[in-house]
Formats: sequence, structure tokens, C-alpha cells
Amino acid sequence: MKKGEKMIYLTSNPDKMHEAKEFFEKKHGFKVEILNPDFEPVEIQARTCAEVVAYTVKDAAERLGKAVVKSDAGFYADILGGLPGPYSKYFDKQIGIEKFLHMLKDETNRKARIEHCWAYCEPGKEPKVFIGGSDGTIAMEESGKSSRWVDKFFIPDGETRTISAIRDENYEESNKYWGDAKQQLINYLLNKNK
Repeated sequence: MKKGEKMIYLTSNPDKMHEAKEFFEKKHGFKVEILNPDFEPVEIQARTCAEVVAYTVKDAAERLGKAVVKSDAGFYADILGGLPGPYSKYFDKQIGIEKFLHMLKDETNRKARIEHCWAYCEPGKEPKVFIGGSDGTIAMEESGKSSRWVDKFFIPDGETRTISAIRDENYEESNKYWGDAKQQLINYLLNKNK
């Protein structure tokens, strides 16, 4: 894929759509076609978001006959054996932040990790997966106005505030804690045709 070529990004999330347009189009010159296909993209049950996006892009690339990109985020709490992992959206939907933090109120092991994974796949090829993220701890209470539930209680190592509280003051600063997987993907796309 070269600059100016269209990249198919599988998502129905408005925040992800905006982020993709800003990053891939405005910043790097790749055209992005946001696609919520007429088939249900397959999201397997797996331990990590990397496994989920790898499977999804391979399946979608074969079905669409075009190169496909997909992203996913995961949240891994040590005390819960790595849960919710790639299922954090469902944890949020089923129990929400307040109940989640209440479940952990007496726990001393509050270590956790967040990941942001991007995957790219061309038809007939194996997917390329790029992973970013950071280690941190789970706060005792939520803070900040971010729409992502994890951001409201995840404190990255070296910080005293949640990602959401950081984002309220400095959007760019807060993004670094989700890692550089997008940049890894761009670097791959720019270098693969050299």
C-alpha cells in the first residue's frame, strides 16, 4: 500500500473513525475508507486483542478481496488473571466502572496493563499485528471525562493521575500511554514497498 491508496478500516465506532482520519489521512497522507461491512466481521474469543484483530483482518481481507486494517484495545488486570483482556467493552457494558472498582476495593495487587493493537492484512497473506500500550495500576476511584472506561481508572506507571484526567488537560500527552501501534503500522506500510 502506498500513500494516496485507500485503506479499508473496519469499525463502526465514531471515535475510532475520527482518530483514523486524523492520523492516517491528515498526518500521513493515506486515504481511509471506513467500512462497517454488510457481513459481521468475525471476532474470535481469545486471550489477547492481538489474536482477535489478526483473525478478523485475515477473514475480512479474504471476504472483501482487499487489504484491511482493524484496531482493538485490551485491559489486563493481574488480580483477575488478565481479565477482562479483549473483553473490556463487555465488562463496561455489564458491570460498569463503579461495580468494577467496588469488586477490587480490598485488593492490594492493583497492577494492570493496557494494549492497543492494530492489524493489517492483504488477501492471501498472513496478518501483520502491531502492539502498543503501557503498564500501570488501577485507581481506587474514577476520574476524568474521557469516554473510554479504562481511561477513567488506569494510572500509567510514573503518573499519579488517570489517563482520562491527563486527557482533560492534554489530549496528545494522554495518547502516548496507549502506545505507538498506529505508528508501527504506518512505518510498515511506508517501508513494505521500498
